[in-house]
Amino acid sequence: MKSVRVALAGAGNCAWSFSQFVAQAQADPETRLPGLMCHTVGGYRLSDVRIVAAFDVDAAKVGLPLAEAFTAPAICATDFTPLGVDRNAPVLAAPVLDGLAGPLGAVVELAESARDTTQEDVSKALAEHEVDVLVIVLPTGASQAIRMFANAALAAGVAVVNATPEELARDVDLRRRFADAGLVLLGDDLRSHVGATSLHTTLIELLLSRGLVLASTYQLNVGGNTDFLNLADAGRSASKFASKANALRAAGVTDVDGVAGPTGFIGHLADTKVCFANIKATSVLGSEVEIDVKLTVEDSPNAAGVIANAVRLGKTATDRGLSGAVEDAAAILFKSPPRGLPESEARAAFLDFVS
Repeated sequence: MKSVRVALAGAGNCAWSFSQFVAQAQADPETRLPGLMCHTVGGYRLSDVRIVAAFDVDAAKVGLPLAEAFTAPAICATDFTPLGVDRNAPVLAAPVLDGLAGPLGAVVELAESARDTTQEDVSKALAEHEVDVLVIVLPTGASQAIRMFANAALAAGVAVVNATPEELARDVDLRRRFADAGLVLLGDDLRSHVGATSLHTTLIELLLSRGLVLASTYQLNVGGNTDFLNLADAGRSASKFASKANALRAAGVTDVDGVAGPTGFIGHLADTKVCFANIKATSVLGSEVEIDVKLTVEDSPNAAGVIANAVRLGKTATDRGLSGAVEDAAAILFKSPPRGLPESEARAAFLDFVS
């Protein structure tokens, strides 16, 4: 079996957890790891993934091997396991564009080389490292930088996994350009493995399957990593609220008073994310049902499990000659795919595709 050669656009907490998950799989390829939904996807094990390069703008990361870059001050995700064969993958400079707009600019020192790096430089690096799949894990709201990476991948002939809320897979024109080029474009906005959106939409699907009528719902999330620091800026978080709203609509929340999204940065939480969700519904004889739930997770490993599925899905779809969004198969992996599905349908579609 050939490898899945992956590059990371962004060497932050999610990239760090994903890299550790890959290293854990490489150390013992036959073990079925906790949290890995599928041991194989299209014949690829997680141990077949190779992280061959990453891109960033942080002076504490650029120019370093991957393992050293993940010791930068901005990293707060737990160090579970050392990196293996991918530890020396280079962290390359990326064009900064709007990547450090908002609160991040106060905590990240810009690498000098990022000032002069171009989209063409990124495309050249993707080609030189023979990348199969580029995973975009940039800060929410960095619209220019995210789209730059999508266009660089398109020019280099590389599939894309868009883990951000920026609308790439939902962009009809960009999706067509990827399809015309014979390239896979998966997105948008990664749905954490067992996260706020998965829990929330599963509960909604349960109530609707019993014939209840939704009255109102909310999902409030707080955390302490750089993602939540970035999202504390209303200008940066707008696309996240829109993405969460798309996920609720796919679950069946239409003419209902509902809101979901990040509501606060609490520094001492570090990589811990806390979700408070509430659902009110009407049942038999007008009786009321109310669900209040609190979910506490470590944010970045929760993303790593989904990226593990997404990169292998992207490579599998490419091997099968598919292109564009691969809509139904990808719906379980993203909050805001081109065509959303209820949780159970999305899971069935994914498993059917990868089996």
